Formats: sequence, structure tokens, C-alpha cells
Amino acid sequence: MADRERIPNINARRLGLYLRRAREIVELSYEEAAARAGCDAEWLARVETGFAQPTVADVERLLERYEVRAAKVADLMVDLATRFDGPDWLAPLLPGMKALKRDALISEAEACVVHSYGVLQIPPLAQAEAYTRLLDAHRLPPHNVEAVWDVVRQRQEFRAGGRPRFLDLIIDETALKQVLEPEVMTAQLRCLLALSESEDGRVRLVPTTAPLYEDRTCNFDVLEFPRVSDRISLAHSIFGMELASTDLTDLWALIEERSAVSEDESREILLRHLNDFISR
Repeated sequence: MADRERIPNINARRLGLYLRRAREIVELSYEEAAARAGCDAEWLARVETGFAQPTVADVERLLERYEVRAAKVADLMVDLATRFDGPDWLAPLLPGMKALKRDALISEAEACVVHSYGVLQIPPLAQAEAYTRLLDAHRLPPHNVEAVWDVVRQRQEFRAGGRPRFLDLIIDETALKQVLEPEVMTAQLRCLLALSESEDGRVRLVPTTAPLYEDRTCNFDVLEFPRVSDRISLAHSIFGMELASTDLTDLWALIEERSAVSEDESREILLRHLNDFISR
């Protein structure tokens, strides 16, 4: 049996964790909570560990019987129950996918703020179509480029619960020099400039003159979620995107403070590179 089948996905675990916190806040045992909600204590324990799938009505009932329906996280719990298995577009990709990658994609989809850092490549959520297609056309073993772009597009467009998402981007200027095809980079740079002028994004660059240190040599993301202070970090490697083993919030703050230049300076650098590619 694949590990993804043994391990509940991260939406199921997050929902269960929030329900457990709610039960513990009102100081109810499993038996007391089950009696109050009119459910089985064993089922409730499985829900809190992500192994049983509650309906929206189940979650509503639990929150009402715990008398915490007015709590700010209550709406998030109800919302998570509508996407217990993650976004619909992920389902066809699950066979053979490792649990860590599955959970990384689900977490990214659920985030309301994505702090994304890129060194040698533009992060996927900010990639233009031509850029994604070029990268995957040269990867070994060969990929289905159409399928890869379709997944990236859906990752970019998906908004959990219809709510906005803010993409906070820091890119090393080196990433702008790795792809030499003018048409591809012209499209990519225009995409980044559009994001920098959008209400839903911010783009800052780390200039090539900035000191390089080991901790900032790999792409990573730090995710924020609505109504809670929880953060999840994602690490990118040659094997793909996975949940990071440590919290990378401090590393993001360090890069932001010591390496990245302002939005205006970043826009000037992007325009300079764009004009250079246009003139070729």
C-alpha cells in the first residue's frame, strides 16, 4: 500500500487538529464530547487524527455542541470539510505520488499568502507558460509538457473557498539569466512586472551583487493560512516540492532584510532585463 494511503492528507490532519483543539479548549473528554454531539467516541477520535471524513454538517454540529461556532477558526474548519481530499484537480495526480508532495500541493492550494523564494528558477506560481514549457521540455526523463503546464496553471489559478491569495515573491537575479531564449524571457519578465503591479502580489529581487550564503541556495516557500497563525514551509529540490523538515520563516525574514532590494529597485532591474531581451 502506498504511503499516501496510510497517511491522511494534510487537510484531513489540519481539520482534525483544529477540532481537537476546540474540544480541549472546552475541556471535554472524547466520551463527553461524543455524548454532547450525539456521535461515537471512536469515530470522533478518528476524525481528530484525520482517519475519518466528517461532512460539513458533522463539523457544524460538533462546533455548535462545543459552543465554539462563533470562534474565528470555526469557519475555516467548516471550509476545510468541503475540501477534505484537497483540490479537485489534484485527484488524477495522486496515484503513485508521495505523501509529502501531495501534502505540499494541498498546503499551497489552501494558503492565503505564499512567500516564495527562487534562486536559479522562477517559482512555479509565478511562471509564464512559455517558461514552464521550456523547462520541462528539457528534463529527463521526458515529461508530458502539456500535462505539466496544465498542473502549473491550475496551481496558479486555484483559490481555496474563492478567497484571494497573495503571492509574495523574492527572486535571485541569477534566475533571470539562466534561460537565454528572448521570447521566453520576454514573456516571463512581463509576467513578473504585471505581478509587481498587482494588488495580489509583490516582487522583490536579490541582486547579483548580494552576498551568497548556503541557506539561500535552494527554492522554498512559507505559507500562511486564513484565521490561524499556523505556517507551513515547503522545500524545492531536484526531486520536486515537499513539506520542509523545519520552519523556514526566519530564513525568509533574513533574506528579506539582508538580501532583497525594494520593490521599486526590483522593478527597475526587471525592466532592464526586459529591455535587454527585447533588443536581442
